[in-house]
Amino acid sequence: LMGLFVNTLALRSRLVDVNEQPLRFTDLLIQLRQTVLEAQRHQDLPFEQVVEFIQPSRALSHSPLFQVMFNLLQTTPTPLALPGVEVEVVNVDYPIAKFDLTLTVEEGEGAVMGSLEYNTDLFDRATIGRMAGHFQTLLYGIVDAPTQSIAAVPLLTAVEQQQLRVAWHDTPPEHCIHELFEAQVARTPNAIALIFEEQQLTYAELNGQANQVAHQLQRLGVGPEVLVGI
Repeated sequence: LMGLFVNTLALRSRLVDVNEQPLRFTDLLIQLRQTVLEAQRHQDLPFEQVVEFIQPSRALSHSPLFQVMFNLLQTTPTPLALPGVEVEVVNVDYPIAKFDLTLTVEEGEGAVMGSLEYNTDLFDRATIGRMAGHFQTLLYGIVDAPTQSIAAVPLLTAVEQQQLRVAWHDTPPEHCIHELFEAQVARTPNAIALIFEEQQLTYAELNGQANQVAHQLQRLGVGPEVLVGI
């Protein structure tokens, strides 16, 4: 037989306990193991039928039920031998991501290899690079202290921690936030800045409304060091 003999299992995890406190990693691992075993008992049910039964709200921009996939490859590649035919494995790059984010992990001889496939409409290369670094830091933190709360597991790399604690802390910003915003208004006045349900504002419209609020506050006597409730 030839074909793709895999089936997608949609898994849901709860990251807090009955008291709404973050779980310890060991407790989360026990929960995940049970969830996966229960899902595998029903793995013969095609994913398409699960979607048809649940009938989630459909959108063309993403897959129903889940947007992040984890793919673990544990099979040992076996060379294909055919009489009179030379066979070689060719890796193919897909120009379109199937989901928002897919992490594929493959077990090799004495090593684990991984790759991230992502939707470039949502993430850029630098963001995914940081995410990979955070994931690696997360794994090291779990190995060092598996019984700690998942809320306490470190994410920032050593370089990012140094940047956060020293470089950014000691270096004052070159511009205030309103100056940065006005610069963006000048660059893209007609671009959408805010969306709420069916309403949206461009950068120019938002800047105009913000200026109206500022002028009204000035008329009310608001100046430097005066607190304004929002």
